[in-house]
Amino acid sequence: MCISRKGNNKLKIYVDGQQVEQVNQFRYLGSLISEDGYCTKEIQSRIEMAKKVFMERKKLFTGKMNLELKKRIMKCLVWSVALYAPEMWTLTQTDRRRLEAFEMWIWRRMEKISWRDKITNEEILRRVNKDRQILNSIWQREH
Repeated sequence: MCISRKGNNKLKIYVDGQQVEQVNQFRYLGSLISEDGYCTKEIQSRIEMAKKVFMERKKLFTGKMNLELKKRIMKCLVWSVALYAPEMWTLTQTDRRRLEAFEMWIWRRMEKISWRDKITNEEILRRVNKDRQILNSIWQREH
């Protein structure tokens, strides 16, 4: 695979006389590498995996446990999956919005609040006593 913004470079690489297959994307050390250099598919994949972890432990996160303990467990179990190797990500505005939407999805689910309840994101954040922090967390890991 040759990584470029245009994605139209084809290389012929030979190992022991056999041509190596060129692919559009592949997983390396748990991260999805794509030939266009963007990380949109990787971010979507990470969010999917994190939502799956959340849903597998839904009773734990929506139970009558102390809110601070729920948030700490959330960071350990869910955020660690969602934010695996973000130092390598090239974030577009769409990726940022997707990550912030995921963060709000987590807090709404944890508080058992449907999007149909017409409660603002600011109110949700006030209830869980948090600020938006997923993008700040990524930024801190980069620097």
